[in-house]
Amino acid sequence: MDRRVIKTRQVLHEALLSLLREQAFETIEIQAITERANTARVTFYRHYGTKEELLFDVIEDIYQDMQAQFQAVSVESMMDFRELPPCQILFDFLELDRPLYKKLFTGSASALIQQRLRHYIVQQVALTLSASPRHADLPLGLIANHMASCMIGNIMWWLAEDVPYSGEYMARITHWMSLAGPMSLIGRGDELTLPPPDAWRLQNDSVTG
Repeated sequence: MDRRVIKTRQVLHEALLSLLREQAFETIEIQAITERANTARVTFYRHYGTKEELLFDVIEDIYQDMQAQFQAVSVESMMDFRELPPCQILFDFLELDRPLYKKLFTGSASALIQQRLRHYIVQQVALTLSASPRHADLPLGLIANHMASCMIGNIMWWLAEDVPYSGEYMARITHWMSLAGPMSLIGRGDELTLPPPDAWRLQNDSVTG
């Protein structure tokens, strides 16, 4: 892509993100975007037909940035609740700009974000579990979809309610909630390595603000 095109789109992305920190997407007008980007409306329409197209492009960039933070994990690490959970990276990423992600995850664009995030989580969980022969008989798609639903649900609650639990606490309890239930249900709970009993309680350092 031409460097000028990349630069113009980046300016428009930044303008929209700036406005999203101040107001809901539904109330943002294209004129406000171009004014914030210090560019003309005709320039906007050379790149995007609607503000929704711009939003989709912005969300895809965020998704790619988020995806780049994830690392492959082993089955053993996933099953060991004493380890940092894989979703810790996701909560850390969201905690960098909670006001912005609150608007994105709870606003009109939330369905698109959830769809992209669910696809990635399901894909990664199924890939991790399928790499181990002893888990080949598990309903991987069902377990992966359950874990994705739990993660997305807890993320939306955490952002929407402004509950001051740290990203680390949310990541740990989300991982426990998402995996312990289905593994126990199918009689494979003994494969989980549980943390110390006091790890389940909310600690003072698990609260921010």
